[in-house]
Amino acid sequence: MRFAATFCVNRRLSVALAVALSVGICSVSLAAQPQHRGIWMHASYIKTPAQADRCVELIDRAHLNAVYLLVWYWGGQAAFQSQFCPMLDGVQAGYDPTGYMIEKCHRQGIEVHAWFVNGSYGSPTPLHVLDRHPDWLVEGEEAGGRLWYDFGKPAVRKFQSDLMIEALTRYDLDGIHFDYIRYDGSAICYCKHCQAEFAAQYGCGTIEKSTRNVYPFTARLAGNPVAGPTTARVLAQFSDGTPAIAVNDLDKGNVLLLNWHALRRILPPVAETWNRALRQWNATADRVFLMNTAANRQRYGTKSVGQAEAALHELGCEVKTIGEEDLDTLPPGSLVVLNDVYVIPDNVAQSLEHFVREGGRLVVVDGPVHAIRNASIQRLLGMNRTAAYINGRMEFVQPVGSSELVPSDGTKVDLKPEIAKLEKWADYRKAGVTALVRDVYARAKQVKPRVQVTAAVFTPVKSAEQAYQDWPGWLREGIIDYVIPMAYTAENASLAKQLDDWKTVDPRLERIVPGLCLSVKTGTEALYANRDVELILTQYRMCQEAGARGVAFYALDNTDDHPMLMLTDPLIAALREGPFADKVPTEHPPAHGASR
Repeated sequence: MRFAATFCVNRRLSVALAVALSVGICSVSLAAQPQHRGIWMHASYIKTPAQADRCVELIDRAHLNAVYLLVWYWGGQAAFQSQFCPMLDGVQAGYDPTGYMIEKCHRQGIEVHAWFVNGSYGSPTPLHVLDRHPDWLVEGEEAGGRLWYDFGKPAVRKFQSDLMIEALTRYDLDGIHFDYIRYDGSAICYCKHCQAEFAAQYGCGTIEKSTRNVYPFTARLAGNPVAGPTTARVLAQFSDGTPAIAVNDLDKGNVLLLNWHALRRILPPVAETWNRALRQWNATADRVFLMNTAANRQRYGTKSVGQAEAALHELGCEVKTIGEEDLDTLPPGSLVVLNDVYVIPDNVAQSLEHFVREGGRLVVVDGPVHAIRNASIQRLLGMNRTAAYINGRMEFVQPVGSSELVPSDGTKVDLKPEIAKLEKWADYRKAGVTALVRDVYARAKQVKPRVQVTAAVFTPVKSAEQAYQDWPGWLREGIIDYVIPMAYTAENASLAKQLDDWKTVDPRLERIVPGLCLSVKTGTEALYANRDVELILTQYRMCQEAGARGVAFYALDNTDDHPMLMLTDPLIAALREGPFADKVPTEHPPAHGASR
């Protein structure tokens, strides 16, 4: 059975009721069905008490009942009083954002959960923590200069566990909340500790970083390939015969296709292909232009642009980022790179075709799968269809014939032993992440048995697995109270599929709270805009009809880099006039091992 509406199930409710009866400021209905109405909240708008007051007023007016307050990120800074980390930059002197928010929220019967960003460091430079502990970093091969904590190191797990328990001990928190509790994809860490521990625990050899700059090579790859070569010459292929590298000549110009996310990790053979292409085309490193389309930015954001800029700098190029409107202004002999550009409007496709026919050079990284039906794109690539998605599996890139662009040493590749070792590596990496979750959960329940330990997680489940985030296993083991899958899609069909996916783990959605997004990427300098209110309400209803016991919204405000309120007056009005007409107590799942 679902929880009865009784205040004894929620310590916070008793406080809310007492306040309501004494001063009349809270109107929680005794007959209301408990429901989770959460919202994530950055620190952008609580650096002063006045800002915090405004945020609490918005949250209360929307009849939300749980806040996930970001308290640790920003390159090791905290938004609470900590012996381990300095206070967040810009916070008013003498003011404690976390303590103040707890006091104000609890007066309104609103829970406060301390939100920690565990994996991503949140700064391009190692300040505050990693400057003192550089060995705590993942020592991988990803492009982009991103800094990530390595959960494989016991010292990292102890530090983060101590930090989270410190917050729980010092403050009257209702929960502690993991985020980025994973790795940045499935890249290998080559540090001595991880490799030695992996080899010892799993009885296999270490994984060595390859320095060979010839083909074939094996690696864990992901991508959205195109296929069906018409005029393209396939220079290398994947294990299933799908083109991996191809070239296509079009009048005076040329196109090189790297048919996966090749710029997310610069492998030596790929760097060699790049350098040879520049020499063959007489292209210079100071005439490399990185292009995205407005339509692609709006749908997928700009993360891929930053990754590509870093990767191209690593390859020795002086990169300039351009828009589609700049194509006609490029000097002769220019080289344009499309990285993870999947949405290409017809007029832009025609401009790209004209650019190449007039002698331009084009490098396409990952297949433009949403534009492959366009005739200009088909002529540019010499391909006419999509192929199966490459989901981060172990793959080889094998030369087809001989080519100056794809140098080969004739080595024969056997994927089986590589795949077996990578499967063990995945188990090893997941174990490190899970060890932190397990430790924090056990310690938190000792400090405050009724505290909720939760996590924001990847969705669908396969995406989480590829980042070594075993949240289904955490639920089965009983080391997390509930998870919030980040279902930020604007497409209702995609949300429906994700709801079905979650039910393979938790059929009744007792411990899964859908995370829905309040913003949309614009593809403009503003980057974000408020999502359509009706779409938000529709997705909320979809979650309720699927059996979810509430939702969490991302977010009250946007990031520190692009501050913008997302919990707007029109949305608040729609919630109050619709599904959130009354205040209700927060829904909590039953204790592990118990049933409703």
